[in-house]
Amino acid sequence: MRRLRALVLLSLLGLAGPLCAKDFPEPVLAADPLAASSRRGLAAGGGAAFEYADYLAAHDDVDSFYFRLSSSPVLCDIGDAVALGGMFESVLMCGPVPSGETPVNAVAFWMNAVQFEYGLYASVALAGPGRAGPHLLAEYSRTSQHPMRPAYSEVATDILMLGLDLPRLELGRGPGSTVILSSLRGGYRDLFAFWQSALPKPRVSWVLKPAIEARTQLAAALFAVARFYPELFIDRYSGLPDANFFAEAGLAVERGRDSSELLLTLYESRDSELLRSVPHPTFEAGLSLRFSMDRAAAPGEDPNG
Repeated sequence: MRRLRALVLLSLLGLAGPLCAKDFPEPVLAADPLAASSRRGLAAGGGAAFEYADYLAAHDDVDSFYFRLSSSPVLCDIGDAVALGGMFESVLMCGPVPSGETPVNAVAFWMNAVQFEYGLYASVALAGPGRAGPHLLAEYSRTSQHPMRPAYSEVATDILMLGLDLPRLELGRGPGSTVILSSLRGGYRDLFAFWQSALPKPRVSWVLKPAIEARTQLAAALFAVARFYPELFIDRYSGLPDANFFAEAGLAVERGRDSSELLLTLYESRDSELLRSVPHPTFEAGLSLRFSMDRAAAPGEDPNG
């Protein structure tokens, strides 16, 4: 109950507060509601997470950190064959400091903008009913950044994707066993005209997003976790291939479907569009603390039950 109260409070802060533009990757279970569902019918389960991250090394002269709150309910699961899910995420972030301003320190605290990400996700079982995969994936989502300071970009994007969630791979049982989840999604992102936005064009990008998550059991409730989320895309300005990279690895303590994780994180982008009209390469490495209320089944657990 205490954790639920904290998540509600931080959600309200996320709605009211400040961020910058980084495309945070969705976990495999958030993009595949059929794999994340826990029971059939309406309100079929799902997950939520709160995360705080602080970067120990960064490209910019800035104490960069963020608060991230996400919710990914499974709205409907029909016969373990088709599922529809939703996602809402808010992120408060302190990012790079514009020219002439001083970075955040222990005395001066501010956030630069608030970023929202929300959408609908669908998945269909391709090999008969079952939550273990393979599943066909479909997505429509949006990202929307709302600066609190004039130097920051206003970035909004509509995202259409199709993909495939591969069957989970289970290696062994008990301590030393590993579960691997993987997916591949590809699609198109643009700022659609029907929003009648005054934001500058062009905003088109073709994108390919592989994802892989691995979890190894070290002891009864202790796991090593690693996740890799490269993003390959056609740059909308140059028309040339480019890539962003996001990875995290660390330790997780799991009780039931709840998980508490301490992670080392790495994010790299040649142009993250954080500041208005400025190509802005970004490199960030640091620590992240995440509390989740959903996870993949452990080795030996039934992912269909």
